[in-house]
Amino acid sequence: MNTETTQDLENSSESDTMQRHTHEQPSSRPAFTLVELLVVIAIIGVMIAMALPAIQGMRELTRRSNCEQNLVQISLAISAYNLTHGHYPIGTQAKSGPIISQPKGFHHNWAAAILPMLDAQVVYDAIDQNASVYAAQNAKVRELRIPTFICPSASDIRYNATCYSGVTGSTETPINTTNDGTFILNRVMTDNDIPDGLGYTLFIGEMLSPYAEDLGWMSGTRASLRDAGHRINAELARIRGPQTNVPPVTPEYVGGFASDHPNGAHLLMGSGEYMFRSNSMDQKVLEQMANRSDGQIPKAWQPSNSTILTQPATPSKSSTGSDSTGSDSSATETDNAPSDGSQKTTASPPVTTAESSSAVDSSK
Repeated sequence: MNTETTQDLENSSESDTMQRHTHEQPSSRPAFTLVELLVVIAIIGVMIAMALPAIQGMRELTRRSNCEQNLVQISLAISAYNLTHGHYPIGTQAKSGPIISQPKGFHHNWAAAILPMLDAQVVYDAIDQNASVYAAQNAKVRELRIPTFICPSASDIRYNATCYSGVTGSTETPINTTNDGTFILNRVMTDNDIPDGLGYTLFIGEMLSPYAEDLGWMSGTRASLRDAGHRINAELARIRGPQTNVPPVTPEYVGGFASDHPNGAHLLMGSGEYMFRSNSMDQKVLEQMANRSDGQIPKAWQPSNSTILTQPATPSKSSTGSDSTGSDSSATETDNAPSDGSQKTTASPPVTTAESSSAVDSSK
């Protein structure tokens, strides 16, 4: 009896289990397929690619802002130097010119002169002013990296380079005492030496130097001096091209302005105004800005098209009131009457003094 009951219970249990399995629903849990996962990854990649230029643009704007702040500090330092000494710092110093961009000579420059005004008095005091820039006693200072002299966008430059150059002149001319810029050889400049005005005289421009040619921020050669004889960024191809141990230019060569900012470089005027100018800047305007005393009207203020608009010619009148063709003025007015039938108002001819007197006599 017990055996039969046990078997019945087992059979009913198995039957219930089979029924439960029969009524179970398949799992509806969501999941990604491989195709969906690849599509999502591709979309994320496209979005990142679209956002990268904007991110890089924002980073470049920040770098440009920091570069402009460097120029502000340099401008304030130059102005403070002028107030303290009564003149602007000398571009470079040597026994004679022209300056050769080689590590020999005296070559103390404008950049070292303004160090006290850049809150770097301790660095200035460490310079032996009686020895050459390249002397052993100046080696420690010469190898320093001055943060104010480094543009944040600059790349592939020496650790002790400067990205800001004093302007020696308006043309590609070796650095000498006769250059028409503000920072030249062995000559101090005062405000009276800049009759064109500080607001339209270029003091500082951005620069880049090939690694093999750079003599550092302390060297009063083309390592810290440039001219306006070249278009902005015209030398990037040479500077960023394949470098060799032999400089591809002559030792007297100066060079122009260049930067790693896209499509242009910063310029600093004597008045403290800084500006960003593109590679397509008018070369004549740039040359005139670099000349401290050309005495000409600023080309940047002149229209690009000098055509003068003339006024329409007015018909000449004879003393009798008729025009030069001899036709009566009243006839002309009749001919010029509006075709729509409206009345045209014409001005009465002036009455002379003699006519007025005769009119009064006749009335009497």
